Amino acid sequence: MQAASTARPLRVALVIALLPLVACGGDGFVTNGTPGSGSGSGQPGQPGQPGQPGNPGQPTQPGNPDPPQPPGPTCGGQDIPIKLVKQGEVPDLHLVVDRSGSMILPVDLFNLALGSKWDVMRGALGGLVDSYANNIRFGLTLYPAAADACAPGAIDVPIAAGNGTAVKAALQSKGPDGNTPTHTTLDAVRAYLAVTPPGPGARFVLLATDGLPNCLGQPDADSSAATLAAVKAIVATGTKVFVLGFGSIVAANPALLDQLANAGGVPNPNGPNAFYPATNKKELENALVAIAGGIIPPPCTYSLNAPPPDPDKVTVSFDGNPIPRTLSNNSGWNYTQGGREITFFGAACAQLRAGQVKSVKVAYGCKGPVIN
Repeated sequence: MQAASTARPLRVALVIALLPLVACGGDGFVTNGTPGSGSGSGQPGQPGQPGQPGNPGQPTQPGNPDPPQPPGPTCGGQDIPIKLVKQGEVPDLHLVVDRSGSMILPVDLFNLALGSKWDVMRGALGGLVDSYANNIRFGLTLYPAAADACAPGAIDVPIAAGNGTAVKAALQSKGPDGNTPTHTTLDAVRAYLAVTPPGPGARFVLLATDGLPNCLGQPDADSSAATLAAVKAIVATGTKVFVLGFGSIVAANPALLDQLANAGGVPNPNGPNAFYPATNKKELENALVAIAGGIIPPPCTYSLNAPPPDPDKVTVSFDGNPIPRTLSNNSGWNYTQGGREITFFGAACAQLRAGQVKSVKVAYGCKGPVIN
């Protein structure tokens, strides 16, 4: 994700406005006669005597103001947020997390009370799986796997729905140790994904690392090129790879991380780096929310705060453009759940899922287009 996610909420405009009543009037003239007509040649009449002036009227007493009129269902503007009812297809996100020995270093050298990088990473990932338990199917691989400093990571938690507790338990069971066999770990994850049926939504891998990859035959041998090839191999199967660099950006080699992120197919849209950088707890949490929120597709069903006063006088718009109501439910929108929800169908739903719509609004009292 919302972008975030945590994904970005849309808003509905419930339009309730009071039209002003405008009284047209003033001090007009009243005559007792009417103008004559015709073409006769008679003599003009004598002018009438001027009337006597009348008595001045008494000043009126100020009265009580008229009570305010109840608002009617007219087209106007009050924005009221709507509640998300149904998500789109739930995506898979397999977490590939570096637990190498450098993760034992403090996240802040000037404030040791904040804990190690591993403490902060473990806490942030625990919060992530709790927050998105109903929106994302998580899996987990920690690397290196065992006492062997270069052992590739295994599948600590298989991808499944509602497995946040298992992910947190696995994170608690291990601490920082060993080297950084990122390439062989990604190869192992690719092999696992190849034999694991995907969920209903898209599938992603999140690589979170704090250092340079190594273990290319020797524990300290640079494996940057092999890691880039491993990312490309995963993407070739249809799974995109997010890259998050945690800790010292210099130590993590930002140039390499940018290469990995660009190859992964989902670079950071906010730049300037293609990967998601984080040097402290808050930045890490924000990066994880941005990634998770960005992969949750927008819903095609929304809940109205209240049923419309007149269901036939409602206009629904995407970014200010009216969307037709379609009674056949094959495109546009229509009511569901007895008028308590609005659901989009066909191309309209596809626009939402593709992230092409920034604002969904509903105007009460405004009859929009209808297709049978």
